[in-house]
Parts: sequence; structure tokens; C-alpha cells
Amino acid sequence: MLLAKLLLLPAAVASSVTIYMSSVPTTSSPSTAVIPSPIPLVQFSYDADQSTGTVTSYTPPQGSYARDHLLRIGLLDTKTDTWKGVLTSAASFADEYRKKFVVHVDEKGEPYHIGFTAVEKGAGEDLEVEIVKREAGPKPVLNKPIVLNAEGKIDTKEPEKTFIQKYWWMIAIFLLVQLVAGGKE
Repeated sequence: MLLAKLLLLPAAVASSVTIYMSSVPTTSSPSTAVIPSPIPLVQFSYDADQSTGTVTSYTPPQGSYARDHLLRIGLLDTKTDTWKGVLTSAASFADEYRKKFVVHVDEKGEPYHIGFTAVEKGAGEDLEVEIVKREAGPKPVLNKPIVLNAEGKIDTKEPEKTFIQKYWWMIAIFLLVQLVAGGKE
């Protein structure tokens, strides 16, 4: 019985993903080195049930870290030759920044988008990988019947008013009369 339960447990399968990098040529600075084809930037393994991944290899971009040199970071689908990722400045890879790759995975654990952030170094690792699972969004309530009253209008009961809410105007008149009567004495 115990053996049958153990066999039915889902096995955690580690996946490996390679994130690629490619230059975006700009007309304003033709002197920056352009990477002719996508090259591997970071490779990591992850388990879709965990929130972090393990970096197995990392090759930072070579050359100048100019702010106007743009790099495309993401997944490369070789079948359709499309990118799934972000665009960032090469300055994000300078040594004074901590790099964080955010991998968005679907229900099957397959990555469908890559995010990237670079923040000033502080406590923590120089390079980290965060895994974010896709979650179902809020769903509308459809076909909920609308209840009408005998007049054919939506039945909304007004909340019961307190004594002061009902008779505030009478209290105000009473106080005004008291003030006027008190001033004549």
C-alpha cells in the first residue's frame, strides 16, 4: 500500500534552460560591437515547483558597457526564429550591478517569457534566477440571475436609519428655538 502511494507521487523533474543574448544595432553609435548572432548568456536548471533556479554557467557580455548599446535577452525559438524576452542596456551587466533573471513558466513548467533586472550590489548573490509560475486570473461571475421585486425593479433594501438620521432637522429646530428663547431673557 505504501509502495503504491509512493509510485503515485509526482516526480519533480529538473529542467535546463539557456538564455541567449543578441545585440540590437543602432544608427547613433555604429562603433559599438554588434553581436552577429545570438550567443548563450546564462544556463540554469530549475524545478517548476521551486521559486529559484540554479545557475550552471554564465558568460557575461564582452566589450564596453555603454548605456546606448542595447542587448536583447531572452529565449530563442529556433523553429520560428522568434524571441521571448526583454531589451536592456549593456550597462546593466557592469560589475557594480546585481543581475536577476525572472523566468515565467506555464502550468507544464515550460518557460514562455524571460524578465531581467539589474540593481546596485548589496547583500545577496551577484546573479540569481527566480521562477514565477503562471496563475489563473480572476474569473467573472456569469449567468447570475437578477432578482426583481413585484414592481419589476431590482430589490435593494435601504439600511435602517438611526433616530438622529431620521430627525436631525427637528433637533436643529429645537436647538434654534432654545437659543432664540434663551437670548430674550
